[in-house]
Amino acid sequence: MFKQRLFEALTFFVLIGLSVAGGFIGYFVTKFLLAIPVIGVIVWVVVSIVAVFAVAVIICGSAVRLQNAYREHKRVQKDVEEETQ
Repeated sequence: MFKQRLFEALTFFVLIGLSVAGGFIGYFVTKFLLAIPVIGVIVWVVVSIVAVFAVAVIICGSAVRLQNAYREHKRVQKDVEEETQ
C-alpha cells in the first residue's frame, strides 16, 4: 500500500515537473521566434485572426442560444394559451 501511494506521489510530481519544463521550453522558443521580425509579424497576425474568429464564435453561439430560448418560450406560451381555452 505504501509503495503504491509513494509511486502515485512521485508520478504526480514528475508530471508537474514535466509540465513546468514544457512551459518554460515553449516560452523560450516562442520568445526566440518572436524576436525574428518576419516570424513575429506572421505569429501576431495569426493570433489576431484566431482571436477575432473566437470572439465571433462566442457571439454567434450566444445569439443562437438566445434565439432557441425565445422560440421555446413562444412555443410554451402558445401551449399554455391553447390549454386555457
